[in-house]
Amino acid sequence: MRFYVPPDLIFPDKNKIEIKDKTEIHHIRDVMRLKKGDSVDIFDGQGMEFSCSIEEVTREVVIIKIEEKLTSKHDMSFNVTLYQAIPKKTKMDFIVEKTVELGVNRIVPIITERTVPEIKDFTGKIERWKRISMASSKQCGRTILPIISDVMYFDSALIESKQEALAIFASINKESKPLKNILKESAQKNIAVFIGPEGDFSPKEVSMAKDIGCSMCSLGSLVLKSETAAIYVLSCLSYEFQQ
Repeated sequence: MRFYVPPDLIFPDKNKIEIKDKTEIHHIRDVMRLKKGDSVDIFDGQGMEFSCSIEEVTREVVIIKIEEKLTSKHDMSFNVTLYQAIPKKTKMDFIVEKTVELGVNRIVPIITERTVPEIKDFTGKIERWKRISMASSKQCGRTILPIISDVMYFDSALIESKQEALAIFASINKESKPLKNILKESAQKNIAVFIGPEGDFSPKEVSMAKDIGCSMCSLGSLVLKSETAAIYVLSCLSYEFQQ
């Protein structure tokens, strides 16, 4: 079993880790029914992982003994920031879960001209997406937690994406190139990916992306749903840059 514990509750000098998150305590104590002596792995979300054993389980805290410090590692050989237009209902939950499994480093939910949800305060949503990201990282074996950023408007996201070496802008546009061609033309591994909402990006947004130098990208002859498009692109990047 793997569990995430923030670095400030890991004490390598004392060979001790404390789990205080109520959800994790419930999972350990009441769901998995783990007890003293059971083996667990702990990761800190920053690249460190430890092989451990449980020393004590209470309702308030689980005390873990560090048995071995495992080799630190980076999860993927590429760095991807996903600028994802917020889709309807709970589809963003699915996007976060699956793109984390596929190696995304950072997810930025964005509001575009055709974004449907009219939510003024995304605080609760952001916290939910962070929990999903943590759970997905725990499940798939990642040691570094992806960043879930605050919601941004399209204009600001576009400007920020200039920091990346390559910006891939997925859109149904006559000038778009196949993704495989874009990746062949660029050896860059620091990548920004823009995925639009239901109904695609607006003509104005497409024009803005072109002006700023984004690579206009086609995802094939079929029209993909927003959540499918994100998974498609991350899958292709994972395949292209796999170690």
